[in-house]
Amino acid sequence: MGVAATNRGSVSIRKGIARDFARPAEFDLMDSLNAMTKFEDAGTPFGEIVIVQGHGGWWAECPVTGFGYWYKTLREAVKRWNVNVTGFSHGKWTAKPFRKEE
Repeated sequence: MGVAATNRGSVSIRKGIARDFARPAEFDLMDSLNAMTKFEDAGTPFGEIVIVQGHGGWWAECPVTGFGYWYKTLREAVKRWNVNVTGFSHGKWTAKPFRKEE
């Protein structure tokens, strides 16, 4: 095996390792959503909420009752509530409430 083949193999192995240990993009988005400052009048939900896409925007809704509010962007939906986004699965973001420190 020549030097060129060895280098190609090394590059391929290096890319494979980087791909295997790469962090999914959802975690980077989750970190940026949780780092945003909330609106002054942000509400605190009673329990966990889910944020799902629909009707040209995003719904922040109760997973039990299905009642929710519509927002134009995912970022606005997160900023309007005192929540920390904790997960993403099948197009649904889950978020848990926190008490705002005053």
